[in-house]
Amino acid sequence: MSRRALRRLAAQVRAAIDAPAPPTFDVGRSAAAREAAAALDAYAAAAARRTPAWRAEFLQALVQPALLFSTGDLRLVDANDAAGDLLGLSDGTPLTVVQALGTTALVDAVREVARTDRPVRLDVERDGRLLHATAAPFGGAVLLVLVDRTRERQVEALRRDFVVNASHELKTPVTSIQTLADALEVTVERDPARAKGLVAQLQTAAERLSQLVTDLLDLRRVEDGGPHETAPVDLVALCTRVIDEQRDAAAARDIQLALDAPERAVVVGVPADLASVVTNLVSNAVHYNREGGRVTVRLARDADTQVLAVTDTGIGIPASDTTRIFERFYRVDVARSRETGGTGLGLAIVRHAVERHGGTVTVASEPGVGSTFTVRLPVQA
Repeated sequence: MSRRALRRLAAQVRAAIDAPAPPTFDVGRSAAAREAAAALDAYAAAAARRTPAWRAEFLQALVQPALLFSTGDLRLVDANDAAGDLLGLSDGTPLTVVQALGTTALVDAVREVARTDRPVRLDVERDGRLLHATAAPFGGAVLLVLVDRTRERQVEALRRDFVVNASHELKTPVTSIQTLADALEVTVERDPARAKGLVAQLQTAAERLSQLVTDLLDLRRVEDGGPHETAPVDLVALCTRVIDEQRDAAAARDIQLALDAPERAVVVGVPADLASVVTNLVSNAVHYNREGGRVTVRLARDADTQVLAVTDTGIGIPASDTTRIFERFYRVDVARSRETGGTGLGLAIVRHAVERHGGTVTVASEPGVGSTFTVRLPVQA
């Protein structure tokens, strides 16, 4: 093959690198030139056949939804399974960019990349979901990668609501403490007898603030997904201790406390979390009970699960509220809750702590009759 033919071949190979379709090589009429051209044609065709498979493997390797569009007619070339699930795409159905995406902003982004060969980033809403999209040139096509940020937006909304609710809850005892402190400053010298009552109210407000801060910290702890040290916990000993702690509050309202349990009921878990579960359930059963009522705590083994049931004879919970009582700051009876010093966080703490141990918590209640909260905890959490 002559030098001229070789230079011509080199030029055609360089031009073929960026060609959108497999080229046809022509470097001369000699036998050697025809043989070289035929070999290069075969290689280019084989490379073209391998490219779509490589693209498909690349798309499937991406965790986020990803789609590939041709730059010419803007048709869907390929999409990974995540994109198919998110956008409801049918396998094997040829789609235009409009049919595949169904959102003007996303379609315009793909068209912009095809026209300018420059990346485009944007946030769009599609079918109630917030998507962050990145469209960029990719191997002679347009690659569109979608990140579903709906969950992030929901979490941000929950955080905002939590801050608002927590601020509102903290404001009440703080305002009471400030008001009582001001009144006490004026009264302590003029009316010592009245000052005594103000001090008692001040102490109550301070205790409520302390309880709210404690519950906020407990909720933060049980919501934390990080590792926590576990240990064998005897639920019988734990329930016995909590019942003893609640005896004074129960006696003040003539409420009987009873424990029905075996000698031991051991589970492996986070001791502080399990203590929060039992304390909140028994405390609620006392505070929301009627005068002369009864609270019964039962423990029983069911296969590989320990079952804790706390039953009271109190005010009960309407059916419409049973699905919401485990929400943060939700109260069935706001006035009664504030009167008893409730923070609206106890059952939220219970739910998170139980779920962290792989268990479940349910409630059965009848207004005016009472409620039973049942916790099922795996023996090996």
